[in-house]
Amino acid sequence: MRYWDTLLEEQRQGFTIIVDKSWEDIPIRDLFDDTCYDIDEMNDKVNRGDLDWFMLRARVLLDGHELGESIVGGFLYEDAREVLRDGTAEDLIYEAMHEARGEARRLVGSLNKVLDTLAV
Repeated sequence: MRYWDTLLEEQRQGFTIIVDKSWEDIPIRDLFDDTCYDIDEMNDKVNRGDLDWFMLRARVLLDGHELGESIVGGFLYEDAREVLRDGTAEDLIYEAMHEARGEARRLVGSLNKVLDTLAV
């Protein structure tokens, strides 16, 4: 089971926005060029807790129901909360909100069809 650590939870435009992080499964070596970076040093810093190697997720919920989600991995920061200040989280929130709006429209249409069949 994957554990997610919440970095942000807030209300926007009637939706609940949650931004959280989880450990990254992909080795650093697979995403960074060892001719430009000292991969062993990066791994050591992650293992010591000096760097955070993680996946980032943004979710959009309405009344506790998830309508949109965006996940990106391969983030390496000294402090994962930096993603809340540098625009990274906002990019994921934007994508998740776009998905949520489309899903909300689809659900409204489906619910209207169901409700029409229940009319007395």
